[in-house]
Amino acid sequence: MPERKQKIKLIHVIPVAGLSALACIILHFQSDAVIIHFGIRFYRSLRNIVFTAGGAAGFIAVILYTADLLQQRKWQNARDEAIARDEADRREVLEEKERRREILSVSRKMDSGKIRELLTEYAAGKWNMLSDSLLQLKIQLDIMDEHQDRLSHLLDINGADALESTEDILDRVEQYLCKNVRKALNYLDVADPAGDTRPVRDRLDACHEEGKRQLTQVQEFLFALADFLNRQGEDDNSMELLDIYKSTILSSIEDDQRKESET
Repeated sequence: MPERKQKIKLIHVIPVAGLSALACIILHFQSDAVIIHFGIRFYRSLRNIVFTAGGAAGFIAVILYTADLLQQRKWQNARDEAIARDEADRREVLEEKERRREILSVSRKMDSGKIRELLTEYAAGKWNMLSDSLLQLKIQLDIMDEHQDRLSHLLDINGADALESTEDILDRVEQYLCKNVRKALNYLDVADPAGDTRPVRDRLDACHEEGKRQLTQVQEFLFALADFLNRQGEDDNSMELLDIYKSTILSSIEDDQRKESET
């Protein structure tokens, strides 16, 4: 907002009011001389003119000064509000950047719930044309969260404390899915929503296919774990099968991470 200076200042009002008052005072002290030289009728007319003109000039000057002062204060208030809004917007942008940095940071464990919130925001915002693809990724993270809950429930009701390490397997899968989503969101950040969105959509679809593959393995792993718990005490190979699923899941994650580091 451009700077605005007050047009009428108190230093402009004082001379006008002072001259008007001075004219009235001079006329009052020179009234006898004016009456003697020009007559009482002329004096009265002159007095009315001086008083009226002086009073009007002083009154107008005060009114203009007051109006300009109020306008100046109104402008200042609007300027302060604009500055406050700009500061609030700037702070909101910084907070949003910090929030996204915290959510998508590669140096800390990623929060699946916050990643899902971010996907919803992208789908409802400027990338709404890709909302189907974005929400599919969110649904996959929802499903992963449900798998983790089912695993915890399964271990709890079977008293299988010795198998708590299996929860780490699903945690690693969840982190893997979150990092894949982070990659997809990074592509969105550098792409133009008004341009060709096919490259971004292809990357989202690839992320979705990889997530679907991991979720299928997790589902099979949960069934293998259920089979193992159902057959405890029996002489079978359910534990061996469970280890195979665990190894398969971890190997697929490690292979993808190794390929990523090589590219």
